[in-house]
Amino acid sequence: MTIDRLLMVVFLLIAGANVSDVVADYKMEVAVWHLIVEGITVVISIIAFIVLWRRVIRRNNELAHLRTALIKHQESADAREEASYSTVKTWFNEWKLSPSEQEVAVLMIKGLTFNEIAEVRSTKEKTVRQQASAIYAKSGLSGRNNLSAWLIDALLN
Repeated sequence: MTIDRLLMVVFLLIAGANVSDVVADYKMEVAVWHLIVEGITVVISIIAFIVLWRRVIRRNNELAHLRTALIKHQESADAREEASYSTVKTWFNEWKLSPSEQEVAVLMIKGLTFNEIAEVRSTKEKTVRQQASAIYAKSGLSGRNNLSAWLIDALLN
């Protein structure tokens, strides 16, 4: 339970207790000023409850809007990522890269060293270097930096 909801319950309890006290005091013919003070306490408690209640409703509405916006943003990001991957995959296919060369190219673009790529793929570093050379030859690019620059350019266009 949030602090706002707890306070709402407290203010309702205060208002209820004071209403019963006002009724009891009225029956006992207590001084009017005392009834007025307790009546003001009841009114203040009810107003505080209403203010908090409206605040909770407003916050819940804002959270619902934020959730909706977050879902839309995530869907949009997923679509952009899928489109980006599709663009890269299209270029890899045009270059006639084998599946293993495509995997090496992606890992190179992600910034892994040849040794790290070899470890990830459970191959030798020499094999990764040969695949990198094949990627450069098939793509017409001269190195890892050009491959990364090509990717950025392809995704921006």
